[in-house]
Amino acid sequence: MITAMQRPALLASAALRVMHPQLYWASVRTHIELSRWSADQDLPDMHRLLKHWASVYTGATVMCNRDSPDHRDPKCPPEAFDILTCIGNYHHGVMQLTNLGIDLLYNPGVMVSYSGCLVRHGINVAEGDRIVWAWFLRDSVHNYARTPRPDYARYNPIDLDSYKFVRYNQVDFALYGTL
Repeated sequence: MITAMQRPALLASAALRVMHPQLYWASVRTHIELSRWSADQDLPDMHRLLKHWASVYTGATVMCNRDSPDHRDPKCPPEAFDILTCIGNYHHGVMQLTNLGIDLLYNPGVMVSYSGCLVRHGINVAEGDRIVWAWFLRDSVHNYARTPRPDYARYNPIDLDSYKFVRYNQVDFALYGTL
């Protein structure tokens, strides 16, 4: 199963590397520390599995044909970005980022990232078949590996100014209400 997950794991890891480089490198360090620990503790199965775990994320969930009611993920670090990717044969999926007042069209192939700890989120799909890959970090794993906690992601003000000129395609992004 772990080797079958390597391609989506690498894709999610690459996205995190772009969105939050400090968190990416802290997660790489956590993975290395866990691998060293499992070797030192003579845990060959864990050490072997960690060699094949291609993600910088410490956990993954695969959900099939399941709506997700609004919730937060309190075991995740607040500065971390979860990544959810959905595939399948369905239409009109909606991801709700409730406390931000945002509803996203969540159709097959869409990748969404946010702080699962801070942002209340849920998914509704009326009908069809779908699989959601949810990649997340657990604070307890980083703490156990004694990985320093990175700061929140920061954006360059010059980049933010350029976004004023970007127009979102309504098919890809729908905003209901204001922040």
